[in-house]
Amino acid sequence: MPQEAAQQRALRIAWLVLLTAFGIFCGLVSTAGYLAWDFYIAAMDSHDSLLIVRGQREWVTWLPPQRTYFQQATVEEQLIKEGAEVRIAPSAGYGQVATIRLFDQSTLDLWPGADILLEKLQTSRWSHSEQTVALRQRGGYVRYDIRDDQPFQQISYRVAVGTAAIDMTPGGSYSIDLRPCSRTVLLPENLELEPVCVADVAVRSGRAELHSQGRSVMILPGQRVEIDPSGLPGLLVPARWELIRDGNFSEYDEVAYNNTTVPGQPMLLRSDSWQVYGAPFDSDASGFFKLFRACQPPETDSNCDPMDIRTIAGFVRTGNQTRNFTTGIQQDLGVDQRGVDVSEYRSLVFSAWVRVLYQSVPQTGDQGTECPVMIRFLGKRNSPVDPEQERVVCVYSSTDVTQAPVQASGVTYYRVGPYEWRLLRIELRDPYWMPDFRFLRRIQIYANGHDYDSRITGISLIGSHYSPEYVNAVP
Repeated sequence: MPQEAAQQRALRIAWLVLLTAFGIFCGLVSTAGYLAWDFYIAAMDSHDSLLIVRGQREWVTWLPPQRTYFQQATVEEQLIKEGAEVRIAPSAGYGQVATIRLFDQSTLDLWPGADILLEKLQTSRWSHSEQTVALRQRGGYVRYDIRDDQPFQQISYRVAVGTAAIDMTPGGSYSIDLRPCSRTVLLPENLELEPVCVADVAVRSGRAELHSQGRSVMILPGQRVEIDPSGLPGLLVPARWELIRDGNFSEYDEVAYNNTTVPGQPMLLRSDSWQVYGAPFDSDASGFFKLFRACQPPETDSNCDPMDIRTIAGFVRTGNQTRNFTTGIQQDLGVDQRGVDVSEYRSLVFSAWVRVLYQSVPQTGDQGTECPVMIRFLGKRNSPVDPEQERVVCVYSSTDVTQAPVQASGVTYYRVGPYEWRLLRIELRDPYWMPDFRFLRRIQIYANGHDYDSRITGISLIGSHYSPEYVNAVP
């Protein structure tokens, strides 16, 4: 019996060893198979892109991977690898300066000041399981047109901006604008990221999902959202941009606006939006820029709810004058007040409420330029070396609808009845106005004539990526 028990024990041990070895063998085979499958699925190939220079080559520099110095683009088209960074000089002029064409034919259009890093451009090596594009935008304005119909099951397009990340769906068109800081932004010492000021993310088509500070925002076509310096996303708003600052004259009082005519005295409070001017200088016969409080247009009386009271700007000259005098305000456009690149806007709608209370010169005068309200747009068509051009509006008052005013070359005329408010709305992309202008520097609004008393408020200039028909259809 002891011998039989020993044999049974040896047999059990043998089976245990055999089953354990078989289990280990199966585990090794399964692990090897899993690792091989995982390697097959996860193996990624990196891809090159094509940098296309559309402006002058000295405006475009790029940093190859593993290098420390940017180099100037030497040819109009050149291959750049994953990990490269491309910068466009802020002084490059207007409009699209360069294009990066990715391996899948998606395009990144770069405007002056753009700075973008191609962090990851990869696809699965032996399968159609994954395509990953990871970019980091560090400055300027970039338009992303993502190609659809890619043969991969999982596609990721992500653009990092500071602490935020934007996921873009294929087949869409998007834009990100990093605006310069107006003040110094301090980040925590342990945060190894460059400081980012306001980032403006807009969607033309497709949809984008913004992730930042633990929040996610879905951006649909025709919408935009701003990211503040702390990384917090703002509210979704229509994809339109107001290019006029202080269009309702609410930021300063009358004294601060008129202080812009006083030279020197740096401690004097003065407007940084509208600057008042007048010519020729004559202390005894000058016109005046004034602010009034009245019912919002188109109401012409003062009997309205206090909530409907608005600030109205006025150009006033009295005294039975017999010589012309210009009283006006002007605003240099853009964040840095050096003008604004409008090449991306398919629609540019200027609007303002205007009213003429009195003008001593009938109609538009002998030369067609003595108007109680005149509006001048100053800009350039293509590049900084182009001559500056202007488009001018004259608003005059008359009760005679049959008599045509004297007209000057290059001036467009609008008649208003005495004391009536009129809403001017001008699509500057119409063929007559500025259909192909890429730059706007300044807007001037002024009165010219002998005696006059005119009003204006609600000044606006809205830029949009969409056609005028689309803009008009959106409430």
